[in-house]
Amino acid sequence: MKSLFTLMLIVFLCGKSFAQDYKIHQVQVPYEESPFEGKRDTQVYKIGNNLVLTYYKPKFTDIFVNAFRDLGNFGYLITRRQSLPWVAGAIGATAALIPADRFLIDNTRRGMNKLNIDSEKKYGDLLSIGGNSLLVYPQNFNSFLYWVGEGLPSLVIGATFCTYGLLKNDYRALQTATQLAEEFLSMGVTCQFIKHITGRQSPWRDKTGSGRWAWFPNQKKYMQNVSNYDAMPSGHMATMMCTVTILGENYPEKRWIKPVGYSIMGAVGLAMMHNQVHWFSDYPLAIGIGYCMGKIISNRGRKVSYTNKILNNLASRTSIYPTFINKNNFGVSLTYKL
Repeated sequence: MKSLFTLMLIVFLCGKSFAQDYKIHQVQVPYEESPFEGKRDTQVYKIGNNLVLTYYKPKFTDIFVNAFRDLGNFGYLITRRQSLPWVAGAIGATAALIPADRFLIDNTRRGMNKLNIDSEKKYGDLLSIGGNSLLVYPQNFNSFLYWVGEGLPSLVIGATFCTYGLLKNDYRALQTATQLAEEFLSMGVTCQFIKHITGRQSPWRDKTGSGRWAWFPNQKKYMQNVSNYDAMPSGHMATMMCTVTILGENYPEKRWIKPVGYSIMGAVGLAMMHNQVHWFSDYPLAIGIGYCMGKIISNRGRKVSYTNKILNNLASRTSIYPTFINKNNFGVSLTYKL
């Protein structure tokens, strides 16, 4: 028994040693940017024990050139055979949640009302011209959460990375800022395209059901009465997921980014249900879109390599765990995935 405990301790310590061996799973896409080797300045970042990220100096025009490539790559990724189970899962989750949408939104509102969280969207003017609000600030908690999902915080984050990158001549920060700007173009086109196809009614327009679907709606009517057609998918949720993915992919050593980001997404999702802007079933597809686009965008402007490919291959393919043999004996299983 003592030897088993010792072996399990060794396995645990080995796992801790591998914890600093970061790995980035890249996606293979057809519309890649032109090779930058020898054409642009680079900076090398050693991440942990194994990962090396080489960043190229970005150009402002990359935002627009790459945004068009993103759309083609997105279409490729969601239609390739390997992605079909994930696409089917997102569609299946949406279909499964639709019958429960009214129950979920009513109970979410009931619970948040018990917490005295006002559902009304209330904003004050920070900047207005001729009576038209150009910049607003939220005046209650639910409005603050909704505001977080509207995109301005992502722009502020991008501006912060850009400022830091320019001051410190940090190519990783500059590439992150460029990618966050690129995200707004790519995500805006993708989400709006799907919204203009699905034509789903927003919750506040349907107080008893789960929202009317008007597939391929008349575009003139759409523009005249947007909230009657633009619930699916949630652009807020897709943009937040894309932002978190880009930040996490560029700074893999900052392990807090994803849990904090996902927690904020959950809070914003509840807020949008509370103010009846979105149904819960608007979220699975949006999350999938945001993640896919985030992976595509974060692939750009850098080269990923590893200092110890043998160790990395061994660590990623080998599993060691305790095994029950019979009531009197325990053992350890060692598996290697070919």
